[in-house]
Amino acid sequence: MWQAVSAATGGLAGYRGYDSPAQGTPASWPGPGASPAPASASLQLISIKPDIGAVLSGALDQQLHGFARLVPAGAMVTCWHEGETANNNYTTAQILGLHAHCYPIFKAASPGCRYGQIVTCYTATRTSGHYPLGQWMAPGLDFYGLDGYQPASSHTVASVFGAAASQINGALGPVQLAVTECNSAIQASRPQWFRDTWSWAQENNCLTYFTFWDSAGSGTPYAWLPDDTAAIAALAAINAASKGG
Repeated sequence: MWQAVSAATGGLAGYRGYDSPAQGTPASWPGPGASPAPASASLQLISIKPDIGAVLSGALDQQLHGFARLVPAGAMVTCWHEGETANNNYTTAQILGLHAHCYPIFKAASPGCRYGQIVTCYTATRTSGHYPLGQWMAPGLDFYGLDGYQPASSHTVASVFGAAASQINGALGPVQLAVTECNSAIQASRPQWFRDTWSWAQENNCLTYFTFWDSAGSGTPYAWLPDDTAAIAALAAINAASKGG
């Protein structure tokens, strides 16, 4: 979907790539699930999902170090984005231990990379089985990414991104935030949702602003709609603004 969204919105400089648990610790950058990374994407944010038990035991140290050496300076990387969600069945100790173990490996192997933690804003709501979000936050990382969505019109930027940021800051103090996934399930709301979340990202000095899309024609609430001219226009304006245009 990156190529389609990039072409429609004026050429994207950022790329968000995902490697699956089955792909473990990749032997190449950005990993098989995230390849190929677009040559025009100057900012790459890649997730990997190594076996957490093996990470904590030290059994994957060599593989993690090898992958970390491949991370370009300035690129962003995380292990187990949204790892705190209830459907992953991990404990707070496992998630905190994962990032505490991986951060020094990545920074030693590639000092110029950014290693962070990405969470879903849903964990900051009382309907989440792993609420509150603050208990899951690992201290001392380079950035903290927020995956935030508007599933219904009652969900606002304040109740989604604002609530998550408040719980993170309450647990860790001021940190470097990033918007790492963003979308609305309501087509008519998308233009304003993107404008409002972009404004929020600027006001909070966020490092990135990424949207997320399912494939066109997939029929999911977050599917890319090539004929949604209003949403595309809003995203094109945001893209231009992000480049200083």
